[in-house]
Amino acid sequence: MTQANDEPIRPRRRFRTRSKLLLACLAGVLAFGVAEVGLRVVGFSHPLPYYPDEFCGARLQPGFRGWWSKEGAAEISINSFGFRDREHSSEKPAGVIRVAVLGDSYIEAFQVAQSAMFGSVLERELNARAADVGIEQSFEVLSFGVSGYSTAQELLALRQHVWQFDPDIVLLAFLPANDVRGNSRELEPDDCRPFFDRVDGELVPDFSFRDDQVYQYSLTSGYRFKTAVINASRVAQLLYAVRNRTPTKGSAAEGASTEVGLDDECFRPPQTDEWESAWVLTERLIEQFDREVSEHGSQLAVAVLTASQQVDPDPAARRAYADRLGVEDLGYADRRIAELGERVGFPTIILSEPLGDFAERTGRFVHGFPNTAPGQGHWNEDGHREAALACVAPLLQLATDGTEADSD
Repeated sequence: MTQANDEPIRPRRRFRTRSKLLLACLAGVLAFGVAEVGLRVVGFSHPLPYYPDEFCGARLQPGFRGWWSKEGAAEISINSFGFRDREHSSEKPAGVIRVAVLGDSYIEAFQVAQSAMFGSVLERELNARAADVGIEQSFEVLSFGVSGYSTAQELLALRQHVWQFDPDIVLLAFLPANDVRGNSRELEPDDCRPFFDRVDGELVPDFSFRDDQVYQYSLTSGYRFKTAVINASRVAQLLYAVRNRTPTKGSAAEGASTEVGLDDECFRPPQTDEWESAWVLTERLIEQFDREVSEHGSQLAVAVLTASQQVDPDPAARRAYADRLGVEDLGYADRRIAELGERVGFPTIILSEPLGDFAERTGRFVHGFPNTAPGQGHWNEDGHREAALACVAPLLQLATDGTEADSD
């Protein structure tokens, strides 16, 4: 009797189990959908718009479209050549002075709208003022910024990606707070990138990162699939962001506060052999920039970018930060690059002075956003605008000098 009664019960149990599984799946899909919609409504978006580059390690993915809200908030549009800008022809139009801007995330500028980024503002202002100094040509500014790039990577980008656009002026956007460290294999924690070695007085690129497991994985179809999934889903982006969140970086100076990705050792003379070597290598890289730019018949200018501590609206806060570092002021890197420019012969634009003056005069931070810490991180719209304005006169002068030299 027991066996006879058990037979019809088993199918019912299987049906109930399957029903529960189906309901659980439906609930999971519904929860995922609600979470996906909710994250989109609140504007959360942390995509991965990068892909591997055999020379520079990584670069922006051509044709990528998305939204960025990790810091600030802006629509991201990457052109077919792989940089955040409108489309440009590789052939330079007649009657145009081209300015190529190379830099890191400050020039990439995911935090602000494309119309508000440094390169866009610079182009508008150059064209608005060109006639005032007798320049009849129009200006076209091309932005080659990629997050995390060092001077070494920017030099390789110049060689591999920029010269095809035939720029008349190359503006190197140099950020002492991470570029000096980023050029040094001994100091830079991210070794999945190219470096340069000094061999018999020459700079020789080291592409050993190509053998790194992380880089090799980035070349696989599995990595491309993972990236596509993350870029398609805000939930996947949230999970990825939580898993890969970066802890706050400690400072080398007692009581000082260093932002993630930056290093306050740039604000004082080198305290170790590794830092002095990093500075010397950095100077050689910039000299190589100048040499190659000159060989192409172009002109180099270097803009020294700001860390937020240098341009705090409160002069007392700047003073206190310098005191904690044990220095007179926060201008060591500015002066060292300016001296290099005088020695080699390229103009240097020190942005900490005009941006600091603006911040103090208006009481407004030029770094930081409402969804992050005020006064920290990348330039906001004020920072991009004031930095671009500070570069207009020196670049107009450089263009005028170049035009006169051509006519001679």
